[in-house]
Amino acid sequence: MKRAADVLLVAVLLAAAATALLAAGPALSAGEALSALVGSGTSEARTIVFGLRLPRLTLGLAVGAALALAGAALQALLSNPLADPFLLGISGGGAAAATAAFAALPAMALGLVPAAAMGGAALATGLVWWMARGPLGPSSTRMILAGVAVNAAASAVILTILSVAPSPRLPGALAVTMGSLASASGPTVAWLAPYVLVPAFVLLLHGRDLGLLATGEESAAGLGVEVATVRRRVFLASAALCGGAVAFAGVIGFVGLVVPHLCRLVWGHGTRRLLPRAAIAGAALMVLGDLIAHRALAPAELPVGVVTALLGVPFFIALLRRAP
Repeated sequence: MKRAADVLLVAVLLAAAATALLAAGPALSAGEALSALVGSGTSEARTIVFGLRLPRLTLGLAVGAALALAGAALQALLSNPLADPFLLGISGGGAAAATAAFAALPAMALGLVPAAAMGGAALATGLVWWMARGPLGPSSTRMILAGVAVNAAASAVILTILSVAPSPRLPGALAVTMGSLASASGPTVAWLAPYVLVPAFVLLLHGRDLGLLATGEESAAGLGVEVATVRRRVFLASAALCGGAVAFAGVIGFVGLVVPHLCRLVWGHGTRRLLPRAAIAGAALMVLGDLIAHRALAPAELPVGVVTALLGVPFFIALLRRAP
């Protein structure tokens, strides 16, 4: 059963990727795009496939995997089924910092925007954790309320920056608030790579520790888990994933909430096995969502964040109704 699900998951990912390359728009037929991929198409076809579609596909894969992986890790670490980078204000904190960086940094220093977004995401994570702690530890209700507060503060910061930012900087700053893959390019993907690969490796490395933490901190410590160290690394790695995703694709909500739950329905609650599957499923969902966003109202294009919200809000309501 689980092996068949693994095969199906990979098949869905490959099908979504092939569709994104071969049939993502009316500019090229599938045959022309395929010819470009094998090196025999026209120069215009190769430009569209390798200059537009391939970077957009790669960015979607990376962002989807990053958000789903961060969501799965945070849910395991906090033992909270409602934990999600968007709902907890982590994406909002990253967006506020990235918007400030776009508005304030000189053009030659805009490569530091992802680092700023990562710092903002880490700060938001720390604030939510601090506000959610009570006499008996953090609860789902406090966590959500803290996320609402941090998101509200981040929105206020973003609106203030947009109202005073110099007009040449507004497009870049505004793009952070809209979840979209339309600005994807080869350099964008290259800049994003270290912000995804390194923290993803850290989270996968701690998959066993996260699984033990789900049984309780005392039990995990008794089995050799350095609880404080693991918690700090997982928080920072999740913040890096969210910060990188926000800096290059804007705020995209609910991927980190929906994907881990769907994966648990199929593969169970073992965190070590869940994390890589969540990353693959998140990548597939993001590519499919971007295809819908790109084609639903063609020639106009929806932000992919709208599509993920339409999928995620009903799911979140259902989870909230079930939560104790």
